[in-house]
Amino acid sequence: MNKKTLMKFLRTSKVLSKVDNVVYAEKAFVINQVMNYVLVSKLSETEVIKVLTLVNKYVHNELTLSFKNNNLAVEFFDEEKEIDDDILASSL
Repeated sequence: MNKKTLMKFLRTSKVLSKVDNVVYAEKAFVINQVMNYVLVSKLSETEVIKVLTLVNKYVHNELTLSFKNNNLAVEFFDEEKEIDDDILASSL
């Protein structure tokens, strides 16, 4: 993912904040890392859609995304949502 595309996504997702002349994008690194993972992985279209759904949930503070041993790790904040979305997260 190129930087312009990432910045546009972050702006439209409203995860950027600006204080004086400093722009804060605390989720930018993880989102960029996930998008690069999607680009280099041989994921099916269904798997890509699942990853993008997880990114959207991450942007809206419904879960955390990280990498453990080069695998995408998902942790939900809400236990009920975790049960509902467990198939989504565990199928990657």
